[in-house]
Amino acid sequence: ENTQIRKDEYIDNREYWILASGFSSLEKAEEQRRKLQDFGSYQVFLIPEIPAKGELLIENKVVEDGIRLLPKQDCQFPFILNNVRVGIGFHWDHRENQKMENILEIRIDKKGMLTAINVLDLEHYLASVNSSEMVPKCKLEFLKAQTVVARSTVFATAGKHHYGDPFDICADDHCQCFHGSGAIQPKSLQAAEKSQGLVLLSEKRICDTRYAKMCGSIGESYQNVWDDRYLPYLDSFYDGPDLPENFRTIESEDRISDFIKSNPDVFCNPKKHKVPEYLEYAHLYFRWERSYTPEELGKIVAEKLNKNLGPIRDIIPLKRGYSGRLIYLKLIGDLDEIVIGKELEIRRILSKTHLYSSCFYIKKEINRSGKIKCLTLFGAGWGHGVGLCQVGAAIMGEEGFTCEQILKHYYQAAELKKIY
Repeated sequence: ENTQIRKDEYIDNREYWILASGFSSLEKAEEQRRKLQDFGSYQVFLIPEIPAKGELLIENKVVEDGIRLLPKQDCQFPFILNNVRVGIGFHWDHRENQKMENILEIRIDKKGMLTAINVLDLEHYLASVNSSEMVPKCKLEFLKAQTVVARSTVFATAGKHHYGDPFDICADDHCQCFHGSGAIQPKSLQAAEKSQGLVLLSEKRICDTRYAKMCGSIGESYQNVWDDRYLPYLDSFYDGPDLPENFRTIESEDRISDFIKSNPDVFCNPKKHKVPEYLEYAHLYFRWERSYTPEELGKIVAEKLNKNLGPIRDIIPLKRGYSGRLIYLKLIGDLDEIVIGKELEIRRILSKTHLYSSCFYIKKEINRSGKIKCLTLFGAGWGHGVGLCQVGAAIMGEEGFTCEQILKHYYQAAELKKIY
């Protein structure tokens, strides 16, 4: 049962960042980052010394910096943005037209690009997010849980992931998906209304409630994917109704292949739990495989890294997280070798788009001359696996679990509270 925050209770989500600055370009900063031990725990930020400037030309009138558009009259969708890119860089990358309400700003961001910014009420925004991240066909209790998680994400991360930009949070997978007011359905609004003001708290801070599409059986811990901080509410978990006897996490190489070949009773397993039509895609991602010739993979790596290693002859796992996801691995090519990580970089570099996850083992096919002619990756899950597993949580909703039960399953060390 959730509780109301006391009037004398103070929430402080401030952070302190230690910055090494003075680099002439992003490339120089990136070069220095890769020289650090555990380099995957560090991030490159663009903070221009001189703000980007520009002029907008509207009906032959020059406007500096940006404009704010207000609806002339009360209509449901006063603005339509055409050709908006969605799922940038991932396998579902596409463009769509999106309907916007309230206020629309066109501003110049810190890279000097034109950026469309929708200014709107938080709860209205969340009603779109819960159905942009999933679909309004999901059960109401799941949509409520998704909304609580999305609300917590806004309060915990607004302004941090886009430090220096003229907006709080972006509309794509980098932050969380917002496909405009056109995505809102009656159940979307109901989920926002019934969960209004609810967030997850831990140690008097609003939780940075990460979530991913499908954990693949075991959730990952925050510090194995991003910076090296242990957040108790983002710890590893088993995504099943019951924890198996003698359960162990999957950090070791001698267990990864058996784990991926297994068929555990977890909520996100479509072979163990009945999935509705809108979740049929779960069959594609719970377990998957991808094959490359050394030459094919070498070309992909060269394009993504801007560094030619030649044909990739071997992939050597160096460190895994609790869910079996790779934290670091080494690529060995005919011309050079490199260590890459953490999770997202591995997924980005080993695919023309992104691998479904970094939880995989490698099978090597050898030709008659003893050289590797094919590398096949056998994997599990979709996404980083930290926090709420969206497919698993949606199945929990289908099976009658409440919003509170879903949140407790994925964020065991967090407390549900109403802050307004």
